[in-house]
Amino acid sequence: MENALIKSCINMPTNLMKLKTGQQAKQSCNNCSLNIHKLRMDAKDYAGLAGCTGLAFVLYLNTLNAGFVYDDRRAILGNADVTGAGPLAQLLQHDYWGTALTDSGSHGSWRPLCVLSFRLNFVLGGGVPFSFHLINILLHCLVTALVGLVARTLLPTRAGVWCTAALFAAHPIHTESVAGIVGRADLSATIFCLLAFLVYRHHMMHREWQSLSLALLLALAALLCKETAITMLLLCGLCDVLGGRGVKPAAADKHRLRSLSILSIALLGAIYCRLGLVPQPSVAFSSADNPTAHESCWWTRTLTYLYLPVVNFQLLLWPQHLSFDWGMESIPRIQTIWDARNLLSALFYGTLLAVTCKGIRLRSRASSSMDYTAVASISLPLLQRLGGNSCYKWHGLLCTCHHQLKQQRSSQLQQQQQQRSAAMSQKCCSSSKSISESALIISVAFLVLPFLPASNLFFYVGFVLAERLLYLPSVGYCLLFGLGFGKLWQHLNGSNHRLLLVCCLGLLLASFSLRTVQRNRDWHDEEQLFRSAVAINPPKALGNLGSVLSSQGRYAEAKVALQLAITYRPNMADAHFNLGIVHQLQQNYREALACYRRAIELRPQLALAYLNLGTSLLAWNRTRYETEAAAVLLRGARLQGHGVRDRKAHEEARQSAYLQLSALHRSEGRHQQAVEVLYEALATLHLGNAVVLHQRLAALHVELEQWQQADEQQQLAVQLQPQQSATHLSYGQVLARNCSRHAEAEVWFKRALELSPLEPSAHHYYAEFLEQQQRSHEALGYRLRAASLAPHNYALKAAVADALRQLNHLAEAELWYRQAAVLHPKAAHAHANLGAILQMRGQRQQALQCYRKALQLQPGHATSLANLAKMNINIDAST
Repeated sequence: MENALIKSCINMPTNLMKLKTGQQAKQSCNNCSLNIHKLRMDAKDYAGLAGCTGLAFVLYLNTLNAGFVYDDRRAILGNADVTGAGPLAQLLQHDYWGTALTDSGSHGSWRPLCVLSFRLNFVLGGGVPFSFHLINILLHCLVTALVGLVARTLLPTRAGVWCTAALFAAHPIHTESVAGIVGRADLSATIFCLLAFLVYRHHMMHREWQSLSLALLLALAALLCKETAITMLLLCGLCDVLGGRGVKPAAADKHRLRSLSILSIALLGAIYCRLGLVPQPSVAFSSADNPTAHESCWWTRTLTYLYLPVVNFQLLLWPQHLSFDWGMESIPRIQTIWDARNLLSALFYGTLLAVTCKGIRLRSRASSSMDYTAVASISLPLLQRLGGNSCYKWHGLLCTCHHQLKQQRSSQLQQQQQQRSAAMSQKCCSSSKSISESALIISVAFLVLPFLPASNLFFYVGFVLAERLLYLPSVGYCLLFGLGFGKLWQHLNGSNHRLLLVCCLGLLLASFSLRTVQRNRDWHDEEQLFRSAVAINPPKALGNLGSVLSSQGRYAEAKVALQLAITYRPNMADAHFNLGIVHQLQQNYREALACYRRAIELRPQLALAYLNLGTSLLAWNRTRYETEAAAVLLRGARLQGHGVRDRKAHEEARQSAYLQLSALHRSEGRHQQAVEVLYEALATLHLGNAVVLHQRLAALHVELEQWQQADEQQQLAVQLQPQQSATHLSYGQVLARNCSRHAEAEVWFKRALELSPLEPSAHHYYAEFLEQQQRSHEALGYRLRAASLAPHNYALKAAVADALRQLNHLAEAELWYRQAAVLHPKAAHAHANLGAILQMRGQRQQALQCYRKALQLQPGHATSLANLAKMNINIDAST
């Protein structure tokens, strides 16, 4: 009887709660801006996300007119996996830069999914930088929206959610990832990481196999975009351990243990595949990339690497000083314990540890506390029947409520209603507090875990600091900021106080937005980018700036920049090499030779330095330095390039050295040696396309009248490039040298015209062939077509004039010669040709003026002097 009574009393409040469930689900605490039981988004949520994503889009609009900058050229324009020159299967065999993973100089960054996105972008956008930048901006907008959704699952207030998403949209630390096209690896990895986190949160509520499988698939996709994304599995597991908002409390520990076990197996499997199956880089990073890793003192390495996370966090707090490169001596090493920066390290790690411990302690208290109000709702009706007036007497617990019973029916009903309201309010606040405590730990995890693989604390990486690596960790920083903002918003009840808080946030977002727009301009082109980093990394910035200025023909400025770079870092091989190029372009060969020799001394595997050294020796004094130049070119051509980062550029430099050496032998009449050099090049070079070598060999075989070998080489060239008109033209030219194969030659010329009907050279070389066959009238038509396709080409216009002169169309020839002279006013031969046609037409005075102009431009011009002699005019006497 007593048991039945107890059971009925226990079921009484439960049934009452079931009747009120629909009404209670709509109640919320006045102190909470979000209803913790409401999972569906409303119009305000959508408006907030739209505003934050719109802010992200607007801030990066000025990157749309930027070009390919810095690493973009190598990763996109110079990457056969992106341009489509290589097969699609090579994406799984090459690193992010298009180098084979088994190559000694491979970076080891295996990101096939991101490279695939580049390839699709290149095919659909035509290789124009605008499309690449647009995709990056859209990806950043998507990440901003996902950050808002993640914040909504973790933070208890709508104000905190919006603050998190807005801060992420405007943070200047993201400019390298968004404005730099190669930063797409971080963008795409972050997208898949956040999607995996959201899907796993859904799995925590329902424990479905489908959601777990999808979360693992998204985490794998993130890992295929960037290596640091492997930490997302740890984040999902941590979130499951902590539990949180929306998670069923009685879903059974065995289901959670099952999910965590699968996550652990997936994590171990991913680590094994990445470290065991994917080839790892076999060469150590240079001291310029990570000088601390080459420091012999263990104490210095430890203190410096412990300080680097502090520098990264400072960039998140106030990103005023940003740089494209933080290598070399950008961050001075800490060599003594008395360095003041050690205090910052201690403060940073102490604060991080204190915040984490506080979150864990509060979370533990929340999970172990008892809901005494719920106990009272069960015990009080039972006490009324059994006697007693306090829940404390019944349970013997330290109950803080001490609910008292009333005898009057109306008073009892009123008290029960108040208790239910207080219970709902307490439950809301308790849940909000639990959410905040979980959010604190998860936010710290978002900040710390993705940063650990690149921190140099566990293993050395090829950089000291990289701003793009803070893209995913910045999600944790923004979550922490949003959590703090939301708590302030809850505690400030007055409208004036909240208005002041919003103004402070607006001021911060405005300053961050201005800095983001300003930093985007630095990424517009390489000159601005390198100039912006001179104060942070002078040698690297000045060295790269000098190279850019040299390519623009600004040799005086380039020389100053490169000499300053060498002053900062005398052992910088690239700076010496680029300075040698400047001297070579200015025909200052003595200084150029010294620079190239120094560059080779500092970096013996720099094949380009050997190539330029050899060409400079020949240009300075061919007779004196011919033997030395040949030896230098041969050494450069035979360099294996162990450990070089850009394998493609190295192989191209070796090929150029072989071609230059072959040309040197050919010019000296050593044709057989020239042939042997090119065959050695074919045997040793690792080129995907050796068309130039085959064509050069064919030309040499023709000169040696080895027609069969020449034909074989041309056929090999055509096989390598069957759709290129240049190979067909070259084959036609070789056949034209053989009197017995003119008919075949014409067939190949016509095939070239079919492949490229708008290519001027195809018409030009076919016209030359027709002229050799005494078919001058047919040739003239192709001459005119070639000149119309390239209206600013001097050689094509002069060729038309020559053709008209041979056909005795002197008046028309004069017009074409005049057009050619206008295009090339500083060429002596242009004026001499015009003078010759005027002389043929009997206009002696005008012809004389043309010859004088030619001799002014080039004293002793042979053609002009010969024609003047025919006119019986002594130029000195006439002047």
